[in-house]
Amino acid sequence: MRHIQRQILRLAAVTVALSVPTFSQQIQRTPFDVTNYQIDAQLSPAENKLTATADVSFVPLEDTRSVSFELNGSLKVDSITRLDASTGTGPAKTTTSKIKPPVTAVTGATTPPGGITFVQDQVGVTDLGPSVRIDLGDTVTKGTPLKLRFKYSGVLNTPSGGPLLTKRLAYIGDDQGYLMYAARWFPFHDYAADPASSDISITAPAGLQVVGFSDTPVTSAGGKFRFTQAKPGLIGNIAYGKFVNRNLRIGDYEVQFYTRPGNDNLVASYGETLGKALGFYNQKFGSPDMGKKLIVAQIDDESLEFYSSLGMLFMSNRQFEQDRPITTERLQREAALQWWGQTVGLKSFDDAWLSQGLAEYSAFSLRESTLNQPQAEGLRRELLEKSLTFEQTASLLRAPANLDDQSIAYQYIMYAKGAFVYKLLRDTLGAQKFDKLLRTFLQEYRGKNASIEDFEKLTTKIADENMRYFFARWVEGTGVPEFSSDYLIIRTKGGKFVARGTIKQNYDNLRLPVDIQLRSEGEGGLKTVTVQVDEATADFNIESEGKPLSVVIDPSYKLLRISPDLRVSSIARRGIEQFKEGNYVEAQAQFEAALKLDRSNSWIYYHLGLLFLEQRNYDLAIDNFKATLSGDLSPTWLQVWAEIKMGNAYDAKGDRNRASSAYGRAEKLNDNYDNAQEAVRKYQATPYDPREAKATAVK
Repeated sequence: MRHIQRQILRLAAVTVALSVPTFSQQIQRTPFDVTNYQIDAQLSPAENKLTATADVSFVPLEDTRSVSFELNGSLKVDSITRLDASTGTGPAKTTTSKIKPPVTAVTGATTPPGGITFVQDQVGVTDLGPSVRIDLGDTVTKGTPLKLRFKYSGVLNTPSGGPLLTKRLAYIGDDQGYLMYAARWFPFHDYAADPASSDISITAPAGLQVVGFSDTPVTSAGGKFRFTQAKPGLIGNIAYGKFVNRNLRIGDYEVQFYTRPGNDNLVASYGETLGKALGFYNQKFGSPDMGKKLIVAQIDDESLEFYSSLGMLFMSNRQFEQDRPITTERLQREAALQWWGQTVGLKSFDDAWLSQGLAEYSAFSLRESTLNQPQAEGLRRELLEKSLTFEQTASLLRAPANLDDQSIAYQYIMYAKGAFVYKLLRDTLGAQKFDKLLRTFLQEYRGKNASIEDFEKLTTKIADENMRYFFARWVEGTGVPEFSSDYLIIRTKGGKFVARGTIKQNYDNLRLPVDIQLRSEGEGGLKTVTVQVDEATADFNIESEGKPLSVVIDPSYKLLRISPDLRVSSIARRGIEQFKEGNYVEAQAQFEAALKLDRSNSWIYYHLGLLFLEQRNYDLAIDNFKATLSGDLSPTWLQVWAEIKMGNAYDAKGDRNRASSAYGRAEKLNDNYDNAQEAVRKYQATPYDPREAKATAVK
């Protein structure tokens, strides 16, 4: 969000720089700590309007005469009053802006007699974005408590003025709306890094229900709803509408759903997913600051699909209209953000790996705990492919500053690679020490802000060794190792075999445990040993009863590494993401680029088939599903699903005989991966209709 905003700022600066007073152009700003918000807001849905008074208490961290707050560019400040005692014995100082420019302008500095001065930049000329710069009237000593009262209002019905170009984070609509912390709908400071306590009152017309997190019971009288938050947090997350409320008790947690009428058919399954995830994390890490209740509010599709805040989760309308496999994974991640990002905060958004990466790792570990060994290997392989897809673009440390956090590249680096690096850390420390690390991290930084440097120091302490090498390689750097092996097969006097050799990799100071598997003839033909790699090479000896066939490095995909086959699949993974986004031409280009590296890759042919089927190009879809069956069929589930999807393509062409034959072949395989046999029975009974929701395995 912050990166997009900076791009807007640079463009805006070109057109308004000459007309903006020098006062508003200054970049150097006083650091300060916001301690409390008291907000009284009125919603006017018929006008899409928010009107608010916000009393902001804060403490300057150095001597200063001026401070700057961010504020959504669609909101116009009418007046600012200084309420603290430092103003002396006279009346509180107030300034009322008499200039009312359009949103695309910057309010010039004015100083009414006896007042303080503020300049509102509704465009976002500087790197701070839309903001208000305030002259306090006199120099305030470091550590002196201050309080300012802001009166402001504005229309909130488009993304304009917010941090994202195409997504609304604040919306006042006729029968529903929402206000998110990230929207900067109140005077705002230091994104994700300045938690504060709050007392927020929201007044809404009769018939509308307002929901939000409160650590005391929500009161409502005369259409005014009051939410309090005594513990500092990222505040100001509210939804309203004509909701249907359903509360579910899952284990120790209560999940409260507020959905639109007629959109509650998925509530039970979503509640089960969230409740189980919350219970798993509670047992694994300790309790979160939200307590034992999570609010889930349905909002429109013009915002983000998911947005988490303390004790509350916003979900877009489309999530409630159709169940999608990806939704389960997202809900597991969103639940983990109650620990990483809400209970433990960030010193700056540059430390996002401690929140987003750790939340994805937590969800990964939950899924991993429910799988057998082959399934777990498949899960790790998928995470590894995603980790490699944009790995060279930016490091985990630099991604928040260098990339738009809504981009595919950022998502894959921060979530996929971020999670994989935590898994590497777990394998490096051992599960017992790693679990202790996360529990200690939560305990020591509960209600505080942490940095990656803080986490590294704690890791070193728990590991009882300097972990600088790990963070330098995997968090601050880019690039992954590629392994190879040289070995000899020796026949012993006892008739056994020994594979004796060396594994090699291309990085200095790489310190990791590496699994090496010897595959040999006969029963018990798989034998795995673990060697510690501390330099560019490491030796191994593996004994077997049967004749050795091959040596495989990292057979279970535990390492963040590259190999010829992973190069191919990581390129194809980009195509899959483009396919999901509806960019079909780019998706086809990525798939075809991957096929140039491996013409026998069934996985790529299968996804090309899905791409052409989606575009209703049925002949090309059939050709690619046939190519899938003629390829390496790795993973093996491709065979049953290629037959099913080929049958779909024949059905769509009106060729029921060939479709039935394909479904019959799929049935005989007796492979039920991703409920394949249920799909077979469905299409044997009723021909596939390309206009209906699809039951398909898309990996």
